[in-house]
Amino acid sequence: MDLDELLTTPNRVQAWQLDENTLLTLIPELSERLRQLDALRVHLVHEIDERGTTHTLGASSTQAWLSDTSKLTPAAAKTIIATGRNLRDRKALTDAFTAGTADIDQIRSITTLLDDIPHLIADLDPTHINGEHIDPIAECRQQCTTYLLAAAEHEHSADTARRVAALRTMLTNDDDGVPPDDENTTLNELFTTPTTGGRLRIKGHFDKTTGEQVLTALSALSKPQPGRDNTHGEPDPDPRPAPQRRADALADIIRHYLNSGDAPSEGSEQPHMTVFVGLGDLATATARHTPATKPPNESSRGNGTPTDDNNAGGRSYGNDRRDTVQGSGHSYIRRGPAWMPWMGPISINTAAIISCDATITPIVMDDNGNPLDIGHTTRIIPRRLRRALDARDCGCAYPGCGRPTAWTDAHHIHHWANGGETKLSNLVLLCRFHHRYIHKGKWTVYIGDDGHPWFTPPHWIDPDRKPIPAHNRRQLLFST
Repeated sequence: MDLDELLTTPNRVQAWQLDENTLLTLIPELSERLRQLDALRVHLVHEIDERGTTHTLGASSTQAWLSDTSKLTPAAAKTIIATGRNLRDRKALTDAFTAGTADIDQIRSITTLLDDIPHLIADLDPTHINGEHIDPIAECRQQCTTYLLAAAEHEHSADTARRVAALRTMLTNDDDGVPPDDENTTLNELFTTPTTGGRLRIKGHFDKTTGEQVLTALSALSKPQPGRDNTHGEPDPDPRPAPQRRADALADIIRHYLNSGDAPSEGSEQPHMTVFVGLGDLATATARHTPATKPPNESSRGNGTPTDDNNAGGRSYGNDRRDTVQGSGHSYIRRGPAWMPWMGPISINTAAIISCDATITPIVMDDNGNPLDIGHTTRIIPRRLRRALDARDCGCAYPGCGRPTAWTDAHHIHHWANGGETKLSNLVLLCRFHHRYIHKGKWTVYIGDDGHPWFTPPHWIDPDRKPIPAHNRRQLLFST
C-alpha cells in the first residue's frame, strides 16, 4: 500500500493492519508530503493576499480570513502570510520549500538572516574582480542561501536556527563596539514572583555567556541519580523528570553559595535563609519521624546493632515530649505553624528539615508575640564535627547516592528539638533530596555498633527490612 492510496481515504486507514516495513517507509514519505502541502498552502495564501481577494468578502485582512476559515490561531496565520511575502523573488528557497526539503520554520530562519545581511555587512563596499562588478550583499545572500539549503535537507529546524545564528555572528562587525543582542548583558532580565499558592515563579533570559555558565552549573547536578539496586541487580532509575532535576540542582547551587560565606553582607549580616518556628511545634513535628528504639530484625544483624547513645530522643522520649507540648498549649505563631520573611508560611515538616543543620537564635516571646529576650546565635553542627562527618560518610550516605559532601546536610537522626544530641553517633550526611525523603519516615537510619550509618528500607521494598550499609560502604553488601 503506497502513500497516495492511503491519502485517498485517510479516515479508513487501519494502522494495525500494516506491517512494520510499510510503516517505517510511510512515515518519512508522509512527513515530506506534509512539508510539500505546507508549502502549497503558503503559495496559495500568498496569491490571495496579493490579489486582495479577502476584502471582497468583507474580511478585515487576509490574516483574519485565514484564521477564521482554516481553524488557525492569528499567530499561525500571520506566519503563513509573512513566509509567502518573504519568498518573493527568492527562487532557490521557493523551490526547496515546494519540494519539501526545507520546512516552514527553516525557511523563516533563512529569510530572516537574508533580510538582515544589508545591515550586517553595511561597511563593505562593492568591488570589481576581473572587470566584473561584485555586489557584496547579493553575493553574501547567494552564498548563505546555498549553504543553508544544503544543510536544511539533512537536519531539523532547530539545527538550522543554530546554524543561522552562527552565520549571523560571523557576519557581524565587532569593531563598532555594540555587542549583538544575544551577547548583550544589559538586556538580561530575571523576574521572581511569589504566587498566591505559596510557590516562587522564576522567569528570565540571559546573554550567551551567562546562559552557558548557568547550563554548565546545572548540568552536573541535574544528572539522573540511580537508586538502590533492585531485586534484579540493576539500579532503579531516577523517578524525577528533567525539570524537577534542574530545579533541585538550582536549589543545591543556591544553598551551597549561601553556606560558603562568600556572599556580600546584607543588613550587617551574611545572607542566609531565615525560618521562624515555635520550639514546641518543632518538637512535636520531629517526634513523629523519630525512629524506633531498635530497627527491625536487629538481633541478627551484627554490624547493624545500634549504639546505646543513639537511643537518646527515641520513640518513648518523643511521646513524652509530645504530651508535654500539647499540655503546655500551642506557641504563638505569627503567620502559621512556621514562616519565612520572603515566602511566608511553610509547613512544620519543611521547617523540621531546614532546622536539622542550621544556625539557631533562641527568641523568647510574650503572649502577644513581642520578643522578650534574644539568646546567643549558635551553629547546631560545629565545624570540627562537620569535618568528622565528611570523613566518615564521604558524601550522601543514602544507599546508591553518594553526592559529594559539599552538597549535603547533616541530618539529626533524633532531632535536637526532641533532645537528640549533636554528636557523631546521632548524625548522618544526606543530600537535600534524600534528606527530605528520610523525613517522610518511610526509610529509617541509625548508627550501628560499627559507628557507621545503616538504612532500613520499608517493608514493601524488603519484607524482611534488612538494614543496608551507607553508600560509601556498599562493598559490605557483597562480602556477606
